[in-house]
Amino acid sequence: MIYHFRVISNESDDFIFEIAIDSKTLFVDLHNYIQSELDFDKSQITSFFLTDEDWNKEIEITLLDMMVDSEHHKVMDQVMLEDLLTQPKQRLLYTFDIIADRVLFMELIEINQGNLDKPACLRKEGTPPPPFTDDDFSDNNFNVDEEFDSFGMDDEDMDWGNDDHEDYSGEEPDESNYY
Repeated sequence: MIYHFRVISNESDDFIFEIAIDSKTLFVDLHNYIQSELDFDKSQITSFFLTDEDWNKEIEITLLDMMVDSEHHKVMDQVMLEDLLTQPKQRLLYTFDIIADRVLFMELIEINQGNLDKPACLRKEGTPPPPFTDDDFSDNNFNVDEEFDSFGMDDEDMDWGNDDHEDYSGEEPDESNYY
């Protein structure tokens, strides 16, 4: 079977992405295709969530095996699309930025007879959301000096290191001090 997905973003009103993919494809291959087509950072941890019609999360499909033994947790490289998606109108969230909980909204819009060797982009319009926002990496309200001051510390309280340290390299470790 051939699955047709429509993908949209709540961050970019003009963005729409439609994918055709074989139903026997693993979720990890769908993940890799999305990452590649949208030029996302492939090193990031991501998840799919199978949702209800109101986008409430029901089953998580993780990139990494979280060693959770549950019917509500699956691993991308162990589950084919057809294992969880069986009818049109089923919905997924694709969390591409776990830290900021940023997602793409996906809906299985059509199922057709046939097979596909590899995923295909049927439509890509508008600007996809950026893989990261500036807010992911900065806190404009964070001031190191103020944070130290709130603990009653200043630079004089900090041991920034010196060259007058003792050399313990020739001593055997005292295993009785281990936890």
